[in-house]
Amino acid sequence: MKKTFIFLIFSALFMFSSFNCNAQLTINIRYSSENGGARKYVEEMESSGIAARIRAVEGCLRYDYFFPADDPDGLLLIDEWVDQEALDRYHSSPMMQEAAALREKYKLGGRQVRMFHPVAPPVHPDDHNSNQPGQKNS
Repeated sequence: MKKTFIFLIFSALFMFSSFNCNAQLTINIRYSSENGGARKYVEEMESSGIAARIRAVEGCLRYDYFFPADDPDGLLLIDEWVDQEALDRYHSSPMMQEAAALREKYKLGGRQVRMFHPVAPPVHPDDHNSNQPGQKNS
């Protein structure tokens, strides 16, 4: 009985998220490199202004790089878009080709891509901050 109930809940969440195929999406891309290529790539993406221009694309909610603690030559890119159309606009933009050229230049490889669609509306940052431990609500 319990397994059936859990299955029904997950099925309902999947159906709910499937109905709105233009919902916000988050993409995690993990790259690997050699000899510090990942850090050099990020440095050039930032210093050249390519990353800033990507962040300015209409519909881009987030475009951030992270370095895994357990992998000195790894890189994680997390980008979020309001919908698939915004992501498609970016994919057809000159910035996408510029970023791809830099990935080639710094020999980023081992690409693993994961895409996520939220099952609940995003929390407004002001609402989230008001419930942080140690903060007073006014």
